[in-house]
Amino acid sequence: MEAYLEPAAEEKTRIRKKKKHRKKAVTKRFAGIDIVKIAACFLVIAVHFFLHSGFYTTPISSEFGLPHIFMRYIAFNCVPLFMITTGYLMKNKTLSAHYYLGILRVLILYLVISAICLTFNRIVIKEQITPWGVLRGILMYTAAQYGWYVEYYFSIFFIIPFLNAGYHALQTRRDKTILLITVILLTMVSQGLYIGTEFATQIKLLPGYFARCYPIAYYLIGVYIRDYPPKRRVLPKCIELVLFLAGLIWISLTTYHQTLLNVDGGFTWQSWHFEDYAAWPVALMSTMMFLLMFDIPCKNRVIAKILQRISNATFAAYLISYVYDCIFYGRLNAKVPDIPARFAYAPATVICVFSCSIITGLILQGIYDFCAKRIQRHFARRAQQKN
Repeated sequence: MEAYLEPAAEEKTRIRKKKKHRKKAVTKRFAGIDIVKIAACFLVIAVHFFLHSGFYTTPISSEFGLPHIFMRYIAFNCVPLFMITTGYLMKNKTLSAHYYLGILRVLILYLVISAICLTFNRIVIKEQITPWGVLRGILMYTAAQYGWYVEYYFSIFFIIPFLNAGYHALQTRRDKTILLITVILLTMVSQGLYIGTEFATQIKLLPGYFARCYPIAYYLIGVYIRDYPPKRRVLPKCIELVLFLAGLIWISLTTYHQTLLNVDGGFTWQSWHFEDYAAWPVALMSTMMFLLMFDIPCKNRVIAKILQRISNATFAAYLISYVYDCIFYGRLNAKVPDIPARFAYAPATVICVFSCSIITGLILQGIYDFCAKRIQRHFARRAQQKN
């Protein structure tokens, strides 16, 4: 009897282990936030095509412009996606000395890339650079030409613990929802809520004094989604897609109509109230885009790890993309003088700039990670020796 029971017990154990292993193999790894950050970085580089190709100074007509306006507004969700992601990831940060050390990565990468951009401008573009100009460029966030985002990030970083404390002090979802709606109304909706069809005589319906505080609204949107994420089902995703398309159609057609009225400006790009990341259609689109992507699962651990590495490099890639913008658009604009014709090269140009920026960003981020680990180990060994 014992000889019979022992193999049976071993067989049951083997089956349990097999089931456990199978269950572990199908465990989903959510890579949605990494995908959001990568998509945001790509859209940043895409929206710069409209800036560097001369689109904003080209007359819009029934033959040229409307599809490009749609594409431009899709790309315009780039920075809001980063801002929402910041709220989603930093929701539980509290006031501490350790928290403030988290700014070092951004600061060091900013200084390094600023040095690269200044060197590029001096050697390639032949700009005259003085020590005062270097200091001014760093402190005015212009040494790295896309450094304005760094100024935003520093500003939001230092108030995040207090924003979180105030948000979490509200006990109910109802109170948090009212807070979010209030902030959105005062910083986003107020900028575009007017009545009247004439720009000079329109009437504003909400006070817009806090309009420039819109990054706080985006931050709170991210926090709120982290707190109350919608279920990953087909119906909510369809609703999010419909709302995204509704915002896109509204803002694109409105801008197209207002551009055609811009007689004095030669029918060039014009948007009365939506030419800002804070515009409520942009906020609607970016929020829906975030909701469509943030909970995408990834079963493959290798792919998830690759996405995480690329995601971590998006900040450096965003800043360094200025160098590749200068290189690729300089060549494109010289070879294709006709501005509308440049859009045939848009996909290839954007992909090239994005690829080069990501590769450089991965290198810079990798160097930073390597140095940071070595420094941490050094201080850890010294602490052990003292003990």
